[in-house]
Amino acid sequence: MAIHTPKTREDLARHLSPMRLQANVFERAVAVGAAESRTYSKGAPKSAPNMTRWYRTVEVIHEQLMLLQLDWKRSDPQNLPYFSQTDLNLGLITSSGDEFTGIDWGTPSTKNPKGSAFARRVDENGQMAMFGHPTDDGEIDVKYLWILLYNERDGMVFLELSRPTSMAGKQIDSWSERIIFPPFDLALGAFAFEEDTEEDEGFGFTVARR
Repeated sequence: MAIHTPKTREDLARHLSPMRLQANVFERAVAVGAAESRTYSKGAPKSAPNMTRWYRTVEVIHEQLMLLQLDWKRSDPQNLPYFSQTDLNLGLITSSGDEFTGIDWGTPSTKNPKGSAFARRVDENGQMAMFGHPTDDGEIDVKYLWILLYNERDGMVFLELSRPTSMAGKQIDSWSERIIFPPFDLALGAFAFEEDTEEDEGFGFTVARR
């Protein structure tokens, strides 16, 4: 399994650009989702904050992808919000993740069990299947499925963009590649990137947020 842990905005861009994605798509979506999840009182159903976070995260990702104008398409097979990029044979799904989301020493999974529409997009033998995916513009071939996982804890939203290889029951249990984002700092309202390496009198050093 390949694990990438970009520490600067430029490093993250180098991983996302080949997929015709930008960091601000996810930064904006995570910010809005987190804010909306805090609009409920204790009188609301317990599932309301997490469900609303997911609704708004998907909505903002949709808006931001369309603004990129990089040929991302939206469809909803069996009511599953699904984004696809035709030229690159990419698929993208958004899901809440467990406590191992966004860290490189654990194996993350989806927070909740997933249904058949989700499971169909991960091949049973651990290999990504090339499958026809219907869109408003006709069927496209999807080979590389990526899932955005997010999990809030300790004042941060941890997230990653990762490619699944298999599911155990109704949850993912293995990945072929993970791009772990710097955590989104809820106090700052932005990703907690490390500062670019600077030089002072011939010495290089990295300034990091404590």
